[in-house]
Amino acid sequence: MKPRYIVLFIICLLAGLALLCMLFPSGGIRLGDTTLRFPTLTEALDVPEEPVDTDTVAILSPEEIMEQRLEALKTEKMDEFHEYCQQDASRLYLPDDDETYLDAFFEKMQNAGNRHLRIMHYGDSQIECDRITSFLRQEFQEEFGGQGVGLIPALQTVPTYTTGQSLAGGHAVQYMAFGPKGSRGSSDFYGPMAKRTELSDTATISITARGGKDYSHSCTFNKITVLTKDAAKLNLMVRGDTIAMDSANVGEMYFYTARIGGASSATIGVKGRASILGIQLDGARGVNVDNLPMRGCSGPELMNINRASIRPFLARENVGLILLQYGGNSVPYLTKAKLPGYKERMKNMIGMFRQMAPEARIIFIGPSDMATSDSTGAVRSYGVLPETVKTLREAANESGAAFWNMYEVMGGNGSMAKWVRSGLAGSDYVHFTPSGAKKMAHMLYETLQFYYRFYRFRTGQDKVELPEEDSLAVDSL
Repeated sequence: MKPRYIVLFIICLLAGLALLCMLFPSGGIRLGDTTLRFPTLTEALDVPEEPVDTDTVAILSPEEIMEQRLEALKTEKMDEFHEYCQQDASRLYLPDDDETYLDAFFEKMQNAGNRHLRIMHYGDSQIECDRITSFLRQEFQEEFGGQGVGLIPALQTVPTYTTGQSLAGGHAVQYMAFGPKGSRGSSDFYGPMAKRTELSDTATISITARGGKDYSHSCTFNKITVLTKDAAKLNLMVRGDTIAMDSANVGEMYFYTARIGGASSATIGVKGRASILGIQLDGARGVNVDNLPMRGCSGPELMNINRASIRPFLARENVGLILLQYGGNSVPYLTKAKLPGYKERMKNMIGMFRQMAPEARIIFIGPSDMATSDSTGAVRSYGVLPETVKTLREAANESGAAFWNMYEVMGGNGSMAKWVRSGLAGSDYVHFTPSGAKKMAHMLYETLQFYYRFYRFRTGQDKVELPEEDSLAVDSL
């Protein structure tokens, strides 16, 4: 018999049985002393339930049930964290995928109320005027305490949002580890800002902290320190009073420090010659965040700094995090053939900071999207950008540093044109506007906060809790 006839026969048989179940009298048919019965359709189709193991249910107490549900919530929360770390565009690429990489920094951050913590933000012109850094500083200081803008140069050539300053009298020359070769000077002792200001005769440096409501924590400081290459004769005036400064010689550097009980302005008098490596406007405790912009710098130029002019500062200042934001100045000149050599130079630069500040954590921030006009006049993103970003990510991770992909965060290829149209970037298709810089800083801070929440969850400082209705249901048992 053919298969289709067999199937048809079975279907007809089942249909006949179903019809019989429906038509057969529910009370059966009585034949003499015998009653013939046939199951109803409902009875024929009924599937018995699995028996409940009442003994197993009785074993679990309400506390054990709650513990099981809490464990399920913990697993769900951990899965959410891991999904972000693996897929979100704003995630950090951690060296060796080590989710504990930033733990040492977070521990210091939580303890900033007892001992000041320093964050140093090195970068190119994208962070000039205290852009990006100023927002990060405000957020860190709002949550963990702190005052002041941190490191500033004795001679400020680019105005900032947060500090007004001027230099009068004497003769001042600034030497830098980056920029035109004519700015190098005869000594490579540039200090942590990668610049040194040589003063002669009698000079006065006037400083006023500002920032308004947007950067309220930058408006005052209660500790001021002047870093110099050699011993110097300094005179500090605050609110019309002369303030004594304590001096300390660490390695080949000198630190002149005064605690001033909260001020928004100060005047530093210099007599004779002085080589000033920087001026710190800090809080006694909390988080201090330095803005260290270097126009035209690609990153490897930092290797020009004499290690002896920065290592004592890094050791003394409890530096917990170093942000390195470079790559944008290199993009217009890079080709795929040049990327391997560029990668090695960046690895050497990152390695220098790791060697000088072994307890600090390093995050390399890659370049944003950048665009230029092609031969037809159309504005397009640089074709080498994706490969450059990939190269920098590899350089950072292979050097033991984390990487934040600003290119992907802002939208990837073609995103700079969209930011320009939205007023978030300038007409040069390279730099952010103040509102764009603030938006980018906000995204970076939110990323750091995510990993901080992950750290607190992993270390048991933040615990999951059952929803109230779920907890009440368990209690009712």
